[in-house]
Amino acid sequence: MVGGDSGPGSAGLACLIDQAGEEILADLQHYYHVDLRDVFVEGSGLTARRALALVRQLPPESATAGMLRGGPEFRGWGPDRYLTALLIDAVQANTYAFIAANSKRKPPPPHPIERPDSRPPRRGGGFAAMAADRIAAVRRAKQKGSNPT
Repeated sequence: MVGGDSGPGSAGLACLIDQAGEEILADLQHYYHVDLRDVFVEGSGLTARRALALVRQLPPESATAGMLRGGPEFRGWGPDRYLTALLIDAVQANTYAFIAANSKRKPPPPHPIERPDSRPPRRGGGFAAMAADRIAAVRRAKQKGSNPT
């Protein structure tokens, strides 16, 4: 990849950098003590293929994995955190059942631990979203026969 050479792994690494470049930079430094800029330094030992392999092996709770799974709210959510949330939900449900069975009034049901995948997907607020909204409004107006402005 030095000097613009397109070696094995270059295209895959470039695609991932486009999606989560900041997170990759931080995670490579955090987990492997590797500077992503070394891909461009001849003789550094860090090739695009090696950097791509390191990125692919980042743990599920890494910032990169979180960004690729849906955004920063997924950061830190690895298997351990999901299991902990399930355990807390189970304890709350058990406690609720015990209290409900042994009291005259039914208590309010417990709220499960919020997980990032249980949230509604965020809608982008950038120019593309505004343009898509405008195009949809024009189409609706044409179908109704009115002026969209």
